Amino acid sequence: MRRLYSLLTLLLTPVLLGVLLWLSIRQPGYRQKLLQRLGRKLPAPRSHQNGRVWIHAVSVGETLAIAPLIEALITRRPDLAVLVTSTTPTGAAQVHRLFGDRVDQAWLPFDTRCAVTRALDHWQPTALVFVETELWPELIHQCRKRGIQTLLLNGRLSARSLRRYAKLGSLMRSGVSAIDHIVCQHRSDARRFRVLGANAERVSVAGSLKFDLAVDTMESQRDQLALELGTRFSGRPIFLAASTHTGEDAVIIAAFKSLRKQFPNCMLWLAPRHPPRSGDILKLLHDAALPVMTRSSDHKIDDETEVLLIDTLGELPAFTSLATVVFVGGSLVPHGGHNPLEALVFGLPVIAGHHTTNFAQLYRQMEHASLITRVDNSHALKEAVEHNLTAVQREHFALEGPRFVDARRGALDYQYKALEKCVAPEPS
Repeated sequence: MRRLYSLLTLLLTPVLLGVLLWLSIRQPGYRQKLLQRLGRKLPAPRSHQNGRVWIHAVSVGETLAIAPLIEALITRRPDLAVLVTSTTPTGAAQVHRLFGDRVDQAWLPFDTRCAVTRALDHWQPTALVFVETELWPELIHQCRKRGIQTLLLNGRLSARSLRRYAKLGSLMRSGVSAIDHIVCQHRSDARRFRVLGANAERVSVAGSLKFDLAVDTMESQRDQLALELGTRFSGRPIFLAASTHTGEDAVIIAAFKSLRKQFPNCMLWLAPRHPPRSGDILKLLHDAALPVMTRSSDHKIDDETEVLLIDTLGELPAFTSLATVVFVGGSLVPHGGHNPLEALVFGLPVIAGHHTTNFAQLYRQMEHASLITRVDNSHALKEAVEHNLTAVQREHFALEGPRFVDARRGALDYQYKALEKCVAPEPS
């Protein structure tokens, strides 16, 4: 099966390159350094005293999830070099924003034998870390052959992902069983990884890294952003629609227009998950006759500002901390939803649709704690925002949101220790 997979990935390489070029029409970052996808023209590795840890974070969500661990690794183990690879331009931009030149950065190579071999020859990692759900059979196999430790951290596996991976049969079973340690977010994730073929003795449960938010850093970013935006938004209700996807923006805009009949000074801050969609959203806003300011314009908010389109990357946590009520996108359409914890840690009311399979257990826990309002159309969204702008609701979230997050911290230390077991001891 693995030989067939190797042949298919090799034959599909021209197709994959074509797909990247097509995607680059809307997101030019996809065409940058294309040869890195083939394991060629890689940047010179930084020198290290005691080895290199390769961490693969697919895109923005995975990068934000693993960021506390990367920060801990850089701080506690300066003797180790850290390489972070990405698959998407938005993910790569997030890596650069968070870590700058403190880490090596490159694209993940295609999962072909040649590309993977070149990349491993170049980087010579001591350990390879996958994040959440990402699994690449050839890369895992080649690491196994070379004695490179492999880990899956902050692991999660939905029922849908399990069905998809299971279709690969023995190829995926052999790949998953070869991973040295899988640290899962929940028991249900661990059970699914075992069903997929993971060695039960190498699977553990630690909770999610996403609970270990660096609040001090977020507060500092919030204060800086507030200075940049000016003072004219202070005291006005702010409805933040975070990480929206195609099909959600029109619903949000309709809800906002209706909402302003009762809250005329309310603002909408709209943050698409992928900023290249901003042009389409601007057209929707213009068609709705709503004055809009873009974040990239660097203008300050004034009394006339009704909508702020957040068309930049890396600032959503700070914008979240300044909001009054937050809708979490990717949930009105069947995308699977996004992480709501940044809103909760600042005690903000959270609204989402019903498509939240990516974080199913987290949303169930939030429902049990009365920390989420579910909606499925613009009228329900408008009603939910109205309800969550009341003093009673805001007080409930202000108290219970941070408490909910604090009670679930601790995954960072566990997962960091799991990684440390796979690298050379710190020199004395």
